Amino acid sequence: MPNKLLSKSKYLQGIQCSRLLWISVNDKQRLPEVDEAQQKLFNEGHIVGEFAKRLFPDGKNIPTEDFMGNLNQTKKLLSENKPLFEPAFMIERLYSRADILEPTKEGWNIIEVKSSTEVKDVNIQDVAFQKYVYEKAGLKINKCYLMHINNQYVRQGEIELDKLFTKEDISINVQEEIQSVPERVKKFLKMILI
Repeated sequence: MPNKLLSKSKYLQGIQCSRLLWISVNDKQRLPEVDEAQQKLFNEGHIVGEFAKRLFPDGKNIPTEDFMGNLNQTKKLLSENKPLFEPAFMIERLYSRADILEPTKEGWNIIEVKSSTEVKDVNIQDVAFQKYVYEKAGLKINKCYLMHINNQYVRQGEIELDKLFTKEDISINVQEEIQSVPERVKKFLKMILI
C-alpha cells in the first residue's frame, strides 16, 4: 500500500488521537508491537469474518495480499453483481476495504462484520468512512449494516450461522456521522502529508 494514504484504520486513529495518526504514518517504529492478547483478538475477528462469508455462498473472495491486485480485482468483479469479500477502493489518497459488499437492485449494501456483541460508536465511524470513500469512487450505497455476534444464541450441534449473527441496520447512524467525515478527512490528510 502506498505510504501516505488515509485508510479507514488511520482515519479511526485520527479520531482517537491525532498524534497517534501522525506517528503511525511518519514514525511507525515508535508504535508498540502487537502483543499476544491483541493478536488473539485479531485472530478471533478473522474467524468470525470467515463464518460471516458463509452466509453469502455465491460471494467472491478478493485476495488482500496484493494491494494493486485487490483494487483491480474489485473493479473487475463489481460487474458480476455478486457479494464481494474484502473489496478495496482508492480515490484521492483515501483507501478503504469492506468486509462485505452486497449487491442490491439499485447499488450496494455495506456489511461490516465484528466479533463484538453490539454496535459501538467506532463501528459507526468506521462504516461512515467506508461509505464516504465508496461513494466518492462512484459506488451507490443503499444501506449500511453491522453484523455482530448474537449473544442470545446457544449452539446445539452444528453452528447455525443465521442464528450466530445479528445484522443491524445502522444506515441512519452512518448518515448522521458522515456529516463529520469530509472535514476530518481534510484535517487528517493535511496531518499525514506534512
